[in-house]
Amino acid sequence: MNTTPTKNNMKPKKKLLISLTVLILIWVIISIISVFAGTYDVNPIRALLSGDELSKTIYLKIRVPRIIMATIAGGTLAIAGAGLQALFRNPLASPFTLGISGGASLGALIAIRAGLNHSYLGFSVSSFIAFIFSIITIFIVYSISRIRGVVATGRLLLAGVVLNFLYSAIILFIQFFSDFTQSLQNMRWIMGSLDIVGFESVWKTLVFVIPGCLILLSMTKDMNLFTLGDDVASSLGVNVNRLEKKIYFATSLIAGAVISVTGPIGFIGLIIPHILRMILGVDNRIIIPCSILLGASFLTAADTISRTIISPVEIPVGIITASVGGVFFLWLLMKTNKEIIL
Repeated sequence: MNTTPTKNNMKPKKKLLISLTVLILIWVIISIISVFAGTYDVNPIRALLSGDELSKTIYLKIRVPRIIMATIAGGTLAIAGAGLQALFRNPLASPFTLGISGGASLGALIAIRAGLNHSYLGFSVSSFIAFIFSIITIFIVYSISRIRGVVATGRLLLAGVVLNFLYSAIILFIQFFSDFTQSLQNMRWIMGSLDIVGFESVWKTLVFVIPGCLILLSMTKDMNLFTLGDDVASSLGVNVNRLEKKIYFATSLIAGAVISVTGPIGFIGLIIPHILRMILGVDNRIIIPCSILLGASFLTAADTISRTIISPVEIPVGIITASVGGVFFLWLLMKTNKEIIL
């Protein structure tokens, strides 16, 4: 009687190990390509060995931090989407579709315009304010969409869309009263950008991202039980109320931290978990960790394209992700049309 559970337990572990290995290799390949890609065409190894200060600056202060930031942002947004989809039992849930990205963007923009774009005791004030706006948004969306204890898909998406419109209107209002320089900076940030210099933004983001991701990774087993329904999960020992609050907190924390630096980069949290479910199944013990790596690879690849496709002009990476994600989202909406109507 002990052999069957062992075999069942080994299968997901083996699948997870193989999946993580493949995804790590994909990320490494994309990262190497990204390091070599750019307007300034110099071999990074030769540049470091030659002592050329300009080359060192380009690679060590621009390209490498940018690749790391793309890895963090892509992985973070993807795992946030996977967590929200597990919470709402809905493949259309993501920080972007639920208005969380819009709320975090508004909070971060208000902080930046108010001159609060600095750190206190090592913590980014703008990231904290973005987190507050994120958690308020997810609470509003959840409250509106829950009817007699059940989350209604149509109301869920509609609430997210309406809040996104509301936040966009406030952001445009702020834009209208900005001068030319502020307006240009705000617009570039709103489009989503990984245009950072040095590692300062990377460390500040990791302070928030690492705890939030660890919380989500620690709940994958309970997430699987939660998909069976509140009553079944409770009967199997899951504290449903605490699980929901932890997912709210973790996803709002990590999404707010990333968006305060990169701006609202959309659709990653929607398409990455869905692609993984189509390939690997619905086990959150596999989907959650794999989302980090695939999201990291996707955003790194998108950023590489954004800065090389019409070089030397750089396209905001949010345009690339929106172009890919928009087509995928339309396909997903058509595929799940009947579920949404119900």
